[in-house]
Amino acid sequence: MSEKVLVLDFDGVIVKLNVEWPKVYSKISELAGYPVTDLITFWKNMFGTELYGKANKIIEEYEMNALPKSTIYPDVHGALKIFNGTIYLASMQSQKVLESFLEKNELQAYFKEVLGRERFGVKRKQLEYILEKERGKKIYFIDDLQRNIDNCDDLNIKCILIRRSEGETLLQKVKEILEV
Repeated sequence: MSEKVLVLDFDGVIVKLNVEWPKVYSKISELAGYPVTDLITFWKNMFGTELYGKANKIIEEYEMNALPKSTIYPDVHGALKIFNGTIYLASMQSQKVLESFLEKNELQAYFKEVLGRERFGVKRKQLEYILEKERGKKIYFIDDLQRNIDNCDDLNIKCILIRRSEGETLLQKVKEILEV
């Protein structure tokens, strides 16, 4: 049996990141000079540009300010502890935010690599990168956005939607993966 690889999203899977999103959208719209209503599309379209870099710094500040008032889901430590394979964190949050959170919550040792938005611009590129690194292994991706799940359907990855608002837990999802 091949080794299992787990790829986790951050906000909505590991933590409820309490960013002041209306303020973020207002600031980014002001910076861009047009209404920005969807950051995922913004990141995709602006990746590698000066505007992308400036927007990243603004949003990173809001994300860093949100960290102290954000709550790790209570099942995360248990889920990471029982998974017997390689784990990645693939998020559209900034690298600095991800690493700060993992350090503060003593989670960094669980992850082989942490992938933030600066290097990839979109979730799909993160998943393609992991596919390349983990060739031949069974990869499971857990995210809370249907849009991200839909974007990886054609990749050789088992994409799993987690609905925390409906009571689903990361621990439950990891146990299901381990039973396969």
